[in-house]
Amino acid sequence: MKKCSDCNVEMIDNCIIEGQHPFELGADGRTDISLHVPTGEKASILGIKYDKVDKMKLKARFCPNCGKVELYVNPSEKK
Repeated sequence: MKKCSDCNVEMIDNCIIEGQHPFELGADGRTDISLHVPTGEKASILGIKYDKVDKMKLKARFCPNCGKVELYVNPSEKK
């Protein structure tokens, strides 16, 4: 566990971030905020080129003492 840089208390990891519009609902009805990291690769669908990205679920950690929130991703959990 990571300690809060402000008060040195252990932070709570794997907090889920939820939101309302304009976030999109997935097939399961849940809302997830993701980080899209450019890979430098190009792809094409129906002749339309786009930049490929690695998509990772954005998570948060929370300090129960001071309320500080930090966002992070786990690079091994690519979607």
